[in-house]
Amino acid sequence: MKKRSLYSFLLLLLIVFFSYTFINKVLDIDSFMLNIAKTGLFRGWMVDAVAYLALVLEGTCIALLLFRESIGLIASWLMMLCFTCYICILYFFSLYEICGCGGILNGLPFWWHLLINSAIIVVISYLIYKRFYGKI
Repeated sequence: MKKRSLYSFLLLLLIVFFSYTFINKVLDIDSFMLNIAKTGLFRGWMVDAVAYLALVLEGTCIALLLFRESIGLIASWLMMLCFTCYICILYFFSLYEICGCGGILNGLPFWWHLLINSAIIVVISYLIYKRFYGKI
């Protein structure tokens, strides 16, 4: 019973975290797009495309976690890997300024952002392991 409680708590925490960042990005879409544009990695219409693609990915992951948990965990893990690779590329090419995720995360320096993303990847990895191999 205790293992299921930890699993459920972490899954709920993940859904709340993704929902929080998703809602903040949607409510301040202009700021989110500006942060993407400021990197210089994308220009013109590509900024809009990348921003909306990120929102679609995040929203889809939230829905999958709620309604198709197993697929949602895998999709969320892949999404977080992509987001983490993105910030690493920005950092190593000296394009990273601040985190543009919104809410309390907005403005985080790279190392804090990397730490949070890494922790989320570890949590999702644990949830995937428990879901597929731990008899949850």
